[in-house]
Amino acid sequence: MLLHRDPSDPARRAVELAQRGRMILDVATADLEAAEQRLGPFHATSWHFRQALAEAGRSWDRLRAEFGGPALESALSQPPITFLTLGAEDGELPPVVLIPIAGRTYRAEKIAGTPLAPTQWRLTRLSPPLEHGPYYACRLRDGSTQCDCAEWTYQVADGARPARPLCKHLAALAALGWL
Repeated sequence: MLLHRDPSDPARRAVELAQRGRMILDVATADLEAAEQRLGPFHATSWHFRQALAEAGRSWDRLRAEFGGPALESALSQPPITFLTLGAEDGELPPVVLIPIAGRTYRAEKIAGTPLAPTQWRLTRLSPPLEHGPYYACRLRDGSTQCDCAEWTYQVADGARPARPLCKHLAALAALGWL
């Protein structure tokens, strides 16, 4: 597993850079969309975020030139080995934790558990946002896992249910040791 390799390992480094680069690009895109929606496309804040997105795009292009497109796509399909925390820990608002899942950036929020599902996460895709709201993933009291995404639902509905069905959301949380 790449997460447990030495940080100087070239394969781990490539995956981590690709995942971080994708998250930064997605954050820059979401920032610009929010600024333009709230303030309009010609406001100074929107201009600032447009410049930040352009710089993130140039950085992504440098990664693509260094590692190659297929290597970046392969790296983005790997389980997450990094996450991005935005916001100060001592601030009034809790920090936002972003994780890469299958080439997309999700906000991961640990939510209060219940006796039936003591460990629960809300996963909200950053860009483009999900039409039907966030996904909820959990570990049940008996040790099994559940997610409300279509991938997990279809695994269960097919009847050919493996011992531990994992969708990409559950696999990502498990890879980080959060589930």
